[in-house]
Amino acid sequence: MKKMAIGCGIFLVLGIGALAVMFYLVFRPKYRDVSSEKPFLEIVNKKIVTKKPTLIFKYPGIPIKENYTFHLEDGNSFGMNSDLEVLAELPIGTEVTIDKAELHTGRVSGTTSAYLFGKVTNVDTQETYAFQCTWGDYHVLYEDNPYWTFEQAFWQDEPLEEKYFIEVP
Repeated sequence: MKKMAIGCGIFLVLGIGALAVMFYLVFRPKYRDVSSEKPFLEIVNKKIVTKKPTLIFKYPGIPIKENYTFHLEDGNSFGMNSDLEVLAELPIGTEVTIDKAELHTGRVSGTTSAYLFGKVTNVDTQETYAFQCTWGDYHVLYEDNPYWTFEQAFWQDEPLEEKYFIEVP
């Protein structure tokens, strides 16, 4: 009887452990650095200049990267017409540096977003903001070969017309 109880206990511990490992593998954050792939290759580690009004907000929620706690908004995301506190209004012609670009796939939803991480200095206050922002749309529904498109961003004169086939994590 004692050996049976020990055997059941070991089986129970191993079963719970296997279940925990399975949940970790399924729900862990998935990301991939795409800084060296088109179209990100053209902007990463280069100085780019804003060509439309851009705002800086404190990122609402948990930032994707803990060192990039601000959100840069150019009207393509959630912040321009929100109730978030504006920390800085960047004038046209402000220099911005993009440090890296990553694709992040949601833990539960499975949706993928392209994030740009960079730094910008407010010329009025000389304060530097490490920001994150999203850029691009992943077209996967009803597509045999999923692809990315990229709307006009704050440094561009016009949107990119190409479809980009970038592997997601």
